[in-house]
Amino acid sequence: MNNNESAFNILELINVSETNTMNTATEQTFVNEGDRFGNDLEKATKVRRETAEILNKAANILMQSEIAGEDSSGKLGFEQDITYLNNVSENLRQGVFRLLVLGDMKRGKSTLLNAIIGEKILPTGVNPCTAVLTVVRYGENKQVIIHFNDDKQPEAMDFDSFKERYTIPPDEAKKLEEEGIAAFPDVEYAVIEYPLDILEKGVELIDSPGLNDTESRNNLALGYINNCHAILFVLSATQPCTQAERRYLENYIHDKELATFFLINNWDLIAQKIESKDELPEAENKLRQVFQSNLSAYCQNNGRNLYEQRVFELNSLAAFKARTKNPSGSLEGTGFDKFFDVLRPFLTQKRIIAELLNVKGLVRQIYHQVHEAVGIRITLLDTGAEELKQKIQEVQPEFNQLVEIRDGFQHEIRTKSERYANELADDFCNYLSNLDSTFETDFTPYQPDLKVFDLLKNGKRKEFQDNLEQAFNQYSNDKIADWTKKAEQKLKEAFFQIAKSAENYGDAYTQVTDKIYAKLNEQKIETGTVSSEERIPGWTRWAGAAAGIFLGNPAGAALVGFGALDWKSLIGQFLTAVGANILLLYGGGTFLGPIGIALAGLVAGAVQLRLARNKLVKLTKEKMKESLPNVANAERIKVYNFVKEIFNNFENEVTQRIDSDISSRKAELQELLAQKESQEINKTAEVYRLNALDRQILTQWKAIEAITDKLLEETV
Repeated sequence: MNNNESAFNILELINVSETNTMNTATEQTFVNEGDRFGNDLEKATKVRRETAEILNKAANILMQSEIAGEDSSGKLGFEQDITYLNNVSENLRQGVFRLLVLGDMKRGKSTLLNAIIGEKILPTGVNPCTAVLTVVRYGENKQVIIHFNDDKQPEAMDFDSFKERYTIPPDEAKKLEEEGIAAFPDVEYAVIEYPLDILEKGVELIDSPGLNDTESRNNLALGYINNCHAILFVLSATQPCTQAERRYLENYIHDKELATFFLINNWDLIAQKIESKDELPEAENKLRQVFQSNLSAYCQNNGRNLYEQRVFELNSLAAFKARTKNPSGSLEGTGFDKFFDVLRPFLTQKRIIAELLNVKGLVRQIYHQVHEAVGIRITLLDTGAEELKQKIQEVQPEFNQLVEIRDGFQHEIRTKSERYANELADDFCNYLSNLDSTFETDFTPYQPDLKVFDLLKNGKRKEFQDNLEQAFNQYSNDKIADWTKKAEQKLKEAFFQIAKSAENYGDAYTQVTDKIYAKLNEQKIETGTVSSEERIPGWTRWAGAAAGIFLGNPAGAALVGFGALDWKSLIGQFLTAVGANILLLYGGGTFLGPIGIALAGLVAGAVQLRLARNKLVKLTKEKMKESLPNVANAERIKVYNFVKEIFNNFENEVTQRIDSDISSRKAELQELLAQKESQEINKTAEVYRLNALDRQILTQWKAIEAITDKLLEETV
């Protein structure tokens, strides 16, 4: 099984168990859901920490071996492996179950979060709404820390001060959104620290401001979408799937290949909307049909419909009251029992299994490298300094081949980088330049109500222009988001190819290192039962994991680290930067101003409103045809540079890892030569030390294998 296939099979393993989990859950009596959730989180966190300890121990064993080697036969060149093991260990130890809560205002997001946590942390109620993105994580002290987007130092405050300063009435928030004004432009996000068990066990919750049509606020949440593990999209049974919610789902959630749980809040309020209880089943079924028709497209995974495992009817207020009254009590009837029963294994089993399978593969591979290095070193202990020097010269052509393989892979990455950067930049120019050709059809859903033109009759030109500008902003945002989704698909295509190439170059690399081994030992390498996956170079595994994250498989995050190659945040930055400049086309009177003036004269002359709308479309098309090609050409270099940056980050990381591997292999031989030339090596003691190293690393690999196998057995 190759590295890329392994990643996809991990995903399939996860998905297959999801349906089984749900079927089992429906047969259970739902009691103590909060406790079960917390207990499972604690077990998952414990497994992650145990694995991290083993990785640290393996790193320390290698480090102590390198120190001991300085006084014996020399180092074996494990510096990169030591760093890698420590980094992966830290990623596991710091790993969190990051849940992003999205939803429009007045959907009960804060109440829902408080119900999940089991304590009132976030301000709730119909009046104030949180106006900044808020991260809820564990902290020993109850406090809020405000992080700013300038050079200002973070500011700590108590909850009351936070609520007073950073929540605003919904009407005011809506007005600011419509005007494109940030409520708190200098604030990046807020962190609520709270000493709760569920947070200490690794859950991190992100409460986003209400959804809106301004790119700056949407992209604030987008930055977290790309680094979270699941989305909790909160809807309301009393306002099913509004146009704004459908737009957000289509633009920012669709095709993200990220699990999205749809939480339909206020389900209990349906009964208040009907005259008789007998009408309730029919009313609920009609509402379910509405949600199913709108949400089914976002519940598909590898051709499987997961609607029943992704959509939940909730009463957050009842759940919150139940949990605060009795944290261990039943949540039956609130919908949270069923939700927890799906969320719990999703976070605590499937994700952990995927992570550990990758980590097990990493340690198995490092053990093989240690085993090979120990074998070479023991063989060369009997070789004299002059003979060793000759052997080193004899393998120099093979080391040159390793450099050629590095250069070949690097060239392929750069070739793809140039190709896709130019293709996407040209495609963007063509796309933007030709928006006018389909504008008449595309803009129809966004056209302001005909009555908006009455504003011109009453001399309310500013209000008219604001309404018109909001319509164009929505249209522009959607068009840019639509193109960006297509761009992501193109980049996925590129990195799928790069992942396959990494395997091919890795195979060629291994064949050359086998030749080096054979020459040094004067015999062919005997791989025995060692699989090809065990023998791939470390940089190949890293490249596969990094590309896998871009392809929608976050299981490799522990190997790569979230943020190390923040692919999708780059795309989000591109969306913000380009979208902001496109919107300038419509703002400041440069575009809408002349149209408004022309329409003012038209409507003032008592021309029918329908004719005014036709005039609007015509004038807009003319202005777009005139202006968009210039804007597209100006933005082309920006698209090109963003795509190049994505590839450059990958190239720099993987090249550094290949160089480090080659250097380590050379240094291993030079270390032994230097020791032979400077002192007499105690062969018996050194053979014992090296074999002990081999056994110790084997023990760590087997320990991680045992943890993973046990977890798999418990999940089946």
